[in-house]
Formats: sequence, structure tokens, C-alpha cells
Amino acid sequence: MRSVSVAVSFLIAAACSLPSFAAPLDASMAEVTPEWSGEVLAQVDQSYAGWDVEIGDADNDGRNEILTTGCPDSRLYCIKNTDGTWQSQILAENLAQHTPGMGLAVRVVDINKDRKNEIILGTGQESAGTAFFYLFETDGQQITRQVFSRPDCNKSGYTHNFAVRDLDRDGVDEVISAYCGGGEIIRYDLDSALATISARKIHQLSGSGEESLIADVDNDGKDEFITANGFRAGKARVEIFEFDDKGELLAPPRIALDGVDGQGCFYASIQIGDLDHDGRNEMAVGWKHEQKVNKATLIVYRVEAGATPLYVLDRDTEDLDMAYFEKMMAIADADNDGKNELIISTRGDNQSEFITSRHLGRVYRYSVSAGGTADKQLLVDFSESFAESSWLAVGDADNDGKNEVILATGKGDRTKPGTASVVMLKKRTP
Repeated sequence: MRSVSVAVSFLIAAACSLPSFAAPLDASMAEVTPEWSGEVLAQVDQSYAGWDVEIGDADNDGRNEILTTGCPDSRLYCIKNTDGTWQSQILAENLAQHTPGMGLAVRVVDINKDRKNEIILGTGQESAGTAFFYLFETDGQQITRQVFSRPDCNKSGYTHNFAVRDLDRDGVDEVISAYCGGGEIIRYDLDSALATISARKIHQLSGSGEESLIADVDNDGKDEFITANGFRAGKARVEIFEFDDKGELLAPPRIALDGVDGQGCFYASIQIGDLDHDGRNEMAVGWKHEQKVNKATLIVYRVEAGATPLYVLDRDTEDLDMAYFEKMMAIADADNDGKNELIISTRGDNQSEFITSRHLGRVYRYSVSAGGTADKQLLVDFSESFAESSWLAVGDADNDGKNEVILATGKGDRTKPGTASVVMLKKRTP
């Protein structure tokens, strides 16, 4: 099986600066809970500003930027605060090398441990063809270097997240991604000079790969690979794999969850973190029973020998619209109170999924008290004319030492141009 490793000698797009932009999120755009404030940081001529959002120091200037990637022109945007002014830059476009196309996953990582960050990005191919995997370097104004892989061992067109870790302990991170469509799990290995990428299929899922995470989910001191194997009627599974001593994936999965209360599901999305602030990771899973019935069940599990439900945050709720949450969930201290919450945004793009949607455009905050009681708070409710969906990240985007929630919105037909925004939500200081 041949893997493709290509060093690219051209830039996909010349960098393009957008006008500086920042405005309060007013009542015509959204209703924001009084304890929080909202600000529009950028507007773009895309129907989706991002199918993924990342907060990190992409240009290695010691300050965080916001990266988003969306559609239909599969662009990579860099948004940063310079001397109190928000500025936006198109670093690359046509990354799917076909229009309409999608940017679906973006991460800021120091792959080769040289104390300089790189950007990795995965595409979604609206037409037939395999997804691209890119590695970029940037000075914040333009892409200064890039390599990509489009391996023959992958037959799927949609990248569903990146799991990054130095699995073989050679000083260079590997990247694992489970792909939507055929369900291939692909591992990408880079050399220390980041000049070439080799790719190989390390597992084949029975359904579509809907998530890719590496974390110590069972708190045994060793990392596991966690994926959602779904998009099949009644057959969605959350699968947890171990690695061997050489960093190779051990199949079959050690743990597999097959749905809720003995009932099969169509879809699942996953997030890992310490939600009940006990010093241990938990696994939050959003389940959708049926493809065309928009009801979500959110359960937090303790993973040990098996996976045991700890908290039911929501059951069969219609508040979460289409009940798809990949890259729309984060466990983090979003309100800077020293305790983590689960932040979830909603998706309402029925034009792409052919499912009736209410276009709710909401963001919720779930928390768990010391006594185990779950609390749910609506942070923002977008006007349908402004946003029908959003994807999120939590981190210090404006470099003030506190976390914010960054949202990239979407509205309308994702295969066509439109208007979308990048929004910052912030807990007000008492």
C-alpha cells in the first residue's frame, strides 16, 4: 500500500488581509445571558466561517491567535488582537483543491518539539476524492512552508478531528484521524525536519469515523485512542483502544459503548476532561438515537474496566437542534471560576444533511456541582438571520490571561458563498 508524501513548492493562496473589524454582539444578532458579553471579531464572505476553531500561538510571536477553517472555499483564517485591534488574514484557500470544499480540522502543535508551533489541517471533499492532510508554518501574515499528504490507503473525503501524540517516543508527534465516510483510521508520521509525511491505515471501523481523540480516559497513566464509530442506523459505538509499548494501536477496542440504555443510536460525539473537578478525567458523550429525529442525550461516564454512567446532563432534549457535536464540545474553565464546564454549540444546517432543523444557533454551558447535580445554562441564542450553527474553542484568545469562548458561525447552503462571523463570548468581571 503506497503512502503519499509530497513537499509543496507553491502557496495555495497569497495571503489576504481583511479590514479590521470588531463590534458588540447586539440584540439583532443574538440574545446573550446577562453574566456574559459577546463581540463579533470578524466577518467573512463564506457560508461557514469555520467547521473548526483553534486558539494557539500559530506564528510563534508569544501571543495566541484564532484559526478557523470552513467552506465553501476551504480557507484558513488567522484572527489576532494587535494593540487592541482585531485583524483577520486569509492564510490559504482552496485547500480541498476543489470548490465547493471544506476545511474541517485545524490544530496548532509543535510536531517536532523544536519549540516552534506548526499548523495541521484536514479537508472535506464535497465531491469524490480523498481528504488532504496539510502541515503549515506561518509568520502570521502568510504561509511560509507547507507539505501535504493525500494517501491511497484512505478512501474517505471528510477529516474528523486530529489526535496528536508522540506514540513511538522518537521526538516527533504522530497524528491519527478517523475518517467520515468509509471509516478508515489513518496514522501520519513525519520526519524531524517536517519535510515528508508518510501515511498508513491502522484500523478499519465498521461505520463512519466521527471523532479522533487521544487522552488518558481511564486515568491509568497511559493514553488511549477514543473514536466514535457511527453514522449508521442503530450501530453507533464509542470505541476505546489501547496502544502497545511501541505506540501501535491494539485492536479490537478494549471498551465499546453501543448506545443508551440498551437502545442503539445513529451518532455519538465525545469529549474528555475533568468535568466534576475531582482530579480525574471523565468522558462526555452526546448520543443521537435516530438520524432524522433531533433529540440528544448527554451522559458523562467514568471509564475504568468498563464505562459507567456518572451524570445524565440532558435526556432526549430538542434544545440541541440536530444533535451533532463534533468540534462543538469543550470541557474547560470557560468562566474562569477555577472549575471546568462542558460548553456545547448547536448545528442547524438542514440544507446539507436533509434533516428538518429549527436553526436554533445556541450555546449551552453544563456544569456539575460537588454533590453531583447537573446545571444547564443558555449562554447565547443567535438570531436565525445571523447564525444557524457554530463551532467552538475555549482558551485565552485575546491574551488577557483569562479564557474566552470563540465561535465560528455558519448559515445557509455550505456549498455556496454567504456571510459568517467569528464571535467571542466572555464572562463579565464582577
